[in-house]
Amino acid sequence: MKFFIISACLLISIFCKAQIRFIDNDSKLPIPSVNIYHETGKLIGFTDKTGTVQLLNGVVANRLVPMAIVVQHISYAPKNIRVKSLNKEQVYELTPRAIVIDDVVVSAKPKEVIVLRGYYRSLETFNHQHKYFSDGIIEFYIPLMKGKPKYKLIDYRIFMDSIVVADYNEKMGPFFQIPRVPEMNGQKLSDRLTDMIQKNDGTNRIRLIKNGDDVGYLTKSNDGNNLQVYIDHVLPDSVVKEKLFRIEARTLHEVNLENYSSTSMNYITPFNLTSIYQNIVGTIKRKSEYGHIPYEGLNEFYVMEQRYMSWDDYKSIQKDLTKSIYKTPKKSGYTSRFWENLEKYKIPSINSGLAKQLDQNLKLM
Repeated sequence: MKFFIISACLLISIFCKAQIRFIDNDSKLPIPSVNIYHETGKLIGFTDKTGTVQLLNGVVANRLVPMAIVVQHISYAPKNIRVKSLNKEQVYELTPRAIVIDDVVVSAKPKEVIVLRGYYRSLETFNHQHKYFSDGIIEFYIPLMKGKPKYKLIDYRIFMDSIVVADYNEKMGPFFQIPRVPEMNGQKLSDRLTDMIQKNDGTNRIRLIKNGDDVGYLTKSNDGNNLQVYIDHVLPDSVVKEKLFRIEARTLHEVNLENYSSTSMNYITPFNLTSIYQNIVGTIKRKSEYGHIPYEGLNEFYVMEQRYMSWDDYKSIQKDLTKSIYKTPKKSGYTSRFWENLEKYKIPSINSGLAKQLDQNLKLM
């Protein structure tokens, strides 16, 4: 997932570390990409590949403790934690969540296009304030032979904070936007990893190495039925700096995490996908008087149904589908209260603090 700035991808971020780590309660392996929310619903950090909490730039933890935090991850059950001190290392265990996907209906038609129907949500923050939130039911159409994935929004809600939007418009103008739906890749997983070396470290986790640097890993579940792919597109302890016209940006964190219901690497396709997490955190500068301003984007997708369709059937609806992940409606459109049915699929609910903001600062459009 990337920020999009007049056809360029730019951003920045700086973090400070807190002595809090999260591990899997079965394997005891560290858990990356755990979202850390303050009890008010504000996103204040996440975990790196070592499972250690990284606070967003400008978040001073010592001023917050004692505090209640909500931790969420696409692969684990949410957890509420009361943090009393940061003076010593604290390790918390998370429990893998159950995955529920409707049974696949086998069809005699050719398997030429994968269709994934599921629930998505997208959160965008500016200067540590929630600017935009959207969630809904979406269908991805992924051709197996040719063409890029496309999608169709079925039911969706869109919330925005008008004060934050006005502040954003004043300081940044119409210079860039970020994806507001997850970015889908149509390739087989093995093809996407051909430029990486896989190295087994003696556990159920395999390191991914590119040009001599660790860039992520593959983790098999203890029961051997699921595979998680974690990749950070920015190298550890590094910052990617870019500049385009008046825009200055740096990137420190750009994570993609995917879960699959298979561990057969050579055969995994998007049809085996169960969930996606994409997160990019940074700052961006347009005017010198404002300096670099923190900016974050987070997208999640949970598969609820999966099926195949023929190429002829796909062509008949192709004109009604959307290709650009940056093009989303400005107003809500739904006929069902889909957000009340997440428990049926064991999908983590919206954390309580953010849910409260949906009725307060973030207004339904």
